[in-house]
Amino acid sequence: MDAVFDILAAHPEANAIGAVAALLGGIWPLLKTRTGMLWAQAAIHVGMCMHFLLLGALSGSLMNALGLGQVLAAIPLGQRPGFKKVYLAYLPIIAAGAAYTWAGQVSLFAAGGLALLSLARYQTDILRFRILMLAAIVSWTVHDILVLSIPAMTLDALSFTFSLIMIRRERRLAKAQAAL
Repeated sequence: MDAVFDILAAHPEANAIGAVAALLGGIWPLLKTRTGMLWAQAAIHVGMCMHFLLLGALSGSLMNALGLGQVLAAIPLGQRPGFKKVYLAYLPIIAAGAAYTWAGQVSLFAAGGLALLSLARYQTDILRFRILMLAAIVSWTVHDILVLSIPAMTLDALSFTFSLIMIRRERRLAKAQAAL
């Protein structure tokens, strides 16, 4: 337990910002609309970008900055199909960002996490969106373990847990509607 406090004490500003973003990690999966979930994720990207920058985890910081732009491009996908081209244009930018900040596995899992987030956010069906988010969370968790980010690991745990709960809820609702 002392090791956890040592890690947190080593970067108090970074961890305070990360803690706020982690709290949002427990909220976004509980939102019922795709747009609401995306706006909450945008706020998380801002906080985690600053958190990772202050930790010196440049790949994580850049991927979160790119994730912010990408989530903003994902919001109108359901109503404006023309945005699909703008949205898909982010994929090569993610690869370029990973190459630019390359630090081995850390960069691989940060870019992989954002690429999986991209795939999830491309979905307009909420259940598919939620299921694909689980894969993205796993990739980010590996990144967060490698950079020793306790707030980010907390964010991952909250997001994963509440995502599973909401997936179960969505499936129950779908079964109930099919039974009608």
